[in-house]
Amino acid sequence: NEKESNEVEAFPPKSYDSVKTLTSKNICDVASPFPTPLSNMNTLASDFLKIEQDLAWNLLNIDYTDTKVKYISNPIDHAIEPHTSFLETYLNGEKSILFLGMNPGPWGMCQTGVPFGEVHSCKSWLKIFGNVKQPANSHPKRPIEGFACKRREVSGERFWKFFETKCKNPETFFKNCFVYNHCPLAFMAESGKNITPPQIGAEKRNLINSFCDKSLVDVIQLLGVSSVIGVGKFAEARANLIKKRFNLDISVYFLLHPSPASPAANKGWSEIAEVSLKNMNILDFL
Repeated sequence: NEKESNEVEAFPPKSYDSVKTLTSKNICDVASPFPTPLSNMNTLASDFLKIEQDLAWNLLNIDYTDTKVKYISNPIDHAIEPHTSFLETYLNGEKSILFLGMNPGPWGMCQTGVPFGEVHSCKSWLKIFGNVKQPANSHPKRPIEGFACKRREVSGERFWKFFETKCKNPETFFKNCFVYNHCPLAFMAESGKNITPPQIGAEKRNLINSFCDKSLVDVIQLLGVSSVIGVGKFAEARANLIKKRFNLDISVYFLLHPSPASPAANKGWSEIAEVSLKNMNILDFL
């Protein structure tokens, strides 16, 4: 269950030097603090990737040793090839609508580098695939197998299948829309259990959220977003928080998360999504 913290959050320091050095021994992979944009990427995609990689670097430099987090997966690093392919293919202009998720799932974006990136949907509909590097130290119960992964990612399967039925092709969806996660990392306990950002202790959670909030503002301004659709209560709450804090001229909406952990979603997420998006007048843009 997603829980929103009501505690006051301080914004993070701007300098890498003032961020604690990462000391956890089980970190899967670490992004470069000064990533070099690929030469063949368009400027918008390159600027977007820079925001993502800078955010990942800041988050990886938080000291997690006093939390339950023992493993961290950074798909922007180990799945950089399909991730940049996703950006190069579909981030070719400003987007008025942003679907906002929480963070990567172990069998979705952690494998493919694509938000809600269920393997079959990536390969068959989005036409995104590529080599995925093996992280230096991944959890044995959460192996990184890339596009060879056979595990189902129900949330991503439901998400992309819905838009496949509504849009003639991916280009129709991405003409006005894009998909982005509030946090680019996946966190795991010693057991391999997934730990969502809201489940991390207050001090570190607030630091994570403040870094991610600032990057979300940067993404919204870069893409010219006017509507943010929070996929789940957590994402909706973060979008509303930055709207108020930064006085952003955006509309924020809620869309039920397609997670199999949600009884409501299991009763028919596609039907719920259809009604919700119709009420938002978003279907007119698809």
